[in-house]
Amino acid sequence: MDKTAVAIYLRLSNEDSDKGKLEESNSISAQRVLLTKHVEELMQGQEYSITEFSDDGYSGTDFNRPGVQALIEAAKNGDVGMIVVKDFSRFGRDYLEVGRYLEYIFPILQVRFVSVNDNYDSSDKFGTTGGMSVALKNLVYGMYSADLSKKVRSARDTRVRNGEFVGQFAPYGYMKNPEDKHELLIDENVAWVVRRIFRQAADGVSHTEIARQLNEEGIPTRYLYHQLKGDNFPDKQPHVKVKLWDNSSVRDIITDEAYLGTMLWNRAKCGMDTNKKRVEQPREKWIIVENQHEALVSKELFQKANDNIVGRDMSGRTTGRRNLFFICGYCGKSLKLRSRKKDKYYCSSRVQQIENDCQKINIVKEELENAVLCQVRGMANMLIEARAVRKQAHKHDRKSTLETTVADSMKETARWKDTKLHLYEQYKAGTITRDDYVARIEKGKIRMEELEQIKSAALEELDSLQAVSEPEEMPDEKLTEFSVLESFDKDRLKTLIDKVIVYGSDGIEIVWKVGNPFNAESTV
Repeated sequence: MDKTAVAIYLRLSNEDSDKGKLEESNSISAQRVLLTKHVEELMQGQEYSITEFSDDGYSGTDFNRPGVQALIEAAKNGDVGMIVVKDFSRFGRDYLEVGRYLEYIFPILQVRFVSVNDNYDSSDKFGTTGGMSVALKNLVYGMYSADLSKKVRSARDTRVRNGEFVGQFAPYGYMKNPEDKHELLIDENVAWVVRRIFRQAADGVSHTEIARQLNEEGIPTRYLYHQLKGDNFPDKQPHVKVKLWDNSSVRDIITDEAYLGTMLWNRAKCGMDTNKKRVEQPREKWIIVENQHEALVSKELFQKANDNIVGRDMSGRTTGRRNLFFICGYCGKSLKLRSRKKDKYYCSSRVQQIENDCQKINIVKEELENAVLCQVRGMANMLIEARAVRKQAHKHDRKSTLETTVADSMKETARWKDTKLHLYEQYKAGTITRDDYVARIEKGKIRMEELEQIKSAALEELDSLQAVSEPEEMPDEKLTEFSVLESFDKDRLKTLIDKVIVYGSDGIEIVWKVGNPFNAESTV
């Protein structure tokens, strides 16, 4: 390539600004200036072009970031010859993934990787132990992120058990005490809406009818209410253009024990081990604190309203049959199947009898199911190819990186024993002073403690890989079966697919389940 295509990657996470004041050195603009200047120094006398990729407000603990995914895709397509970042932690804090890209993926793609603050340039590391230093540094990053997460969770759990509210936003019908953010007060502006929903449900009014009335009267949903107050409330359904009440939002209120004055915590798990996805926890693992705040409804009214919910227990999980496989991409409702001469999936939002932006999806059953099959087969074939490439590599994978880390740590520990003996002999012979001897011994002791921590963390991760990662990988024969799957088998496909978001003629979007091997390897 005559003209080198250089990509600079910039990332700013929420953690960078949590301290109340944004660190200027970590800002997007500061990173841009630093990297641009460094590229100029590296490429003196050479023609080059710079393309910028960035993620603003994303954590570095996983690689599911739009900017970094676009960067990796550009590298795969041969549009990038060199990648420059401020430091390894900007690219990613998962040291195993970083090591996999540096020692396996980027070399295969023939992409040069430069980390400015770490003084790392992959072109200088060929044939050396440069990868070891990368693994050690990113191991520390990984240990820090994991330890910080544990401490944060532990502190929050303690506060909840002490009767403090620790959520970012109060439940609909409540507000945080302006004088104590850990205390909930009734918000009379919308509390009457909650009481009304419970009364109507107890009287046997359907959730759909309750939602229709609320929408007809222009009563704002929880999302819209927070938006009206100026709160930065997260939009959990960004694909839904019009935020309206539906049977799900009504049901969520009726089943929420917060309205009994009870606070529930730890109902779901979300972290690195769940691929950053929300996974429901069994009720016995919840933290339940009763009488934490003033109840909005009585136990009798709560129970009567919930008795009318068929197939639902107090855990909040639906035990009856619900079609949540195909979801409307415009209003978020599940599609229903109509059986006539030609079976069709359709959006049921029309039953709300209100004007909205839903496109009223109506699609032939065979066409939709074949589209899903096509994507599944394509993903399976891509994974088969990725595995073939991986087998041709020199096994620079997560396991080998960890094993190298452990082995090198043990070698350095053994060398220190000889060094310590040599220092003592020098001290006895008078070639070094006592102060120099003591200083070197102390420095070595600190280094040994660091190595022991690094080795322990690596061994722990090895155990984790053995216990978790290996069983999750789909056997080759199963993968081959999915690559040639001819008929739509919903039960079988649900082992891979969480839901399918349908946009009618505009296409579909498949949301893969946690632990799906497609997610783990499709980026290779």
